[in-house]
Amino acid sequence: MKAFVNDTEVRTYYGAKVKSVVLAYCRANNLSVKLENVEVRDAYGNVIDLDGSLRANSKIYVSF
Repeated sequence: MKAFVNDTEVRTYYGAKVKSVVLAYCRANNLSVKLENVEVRDAYGNVIDLDGSLRANSKIYVSF
């Protein structure tokens, strides 16, 4: 499955949770992050939970 984090493509498994996609993004960009301080928003600006699931081609934006 393909998702976009901060406009960067991240490939992961189908049915992935937001948390998994954010961690994959961090690993791909050599970022170390504590997930307690992360705010995730969808393409419309709504805050979403790390336990939420994503669809293919979802766009999320992360602020650390």
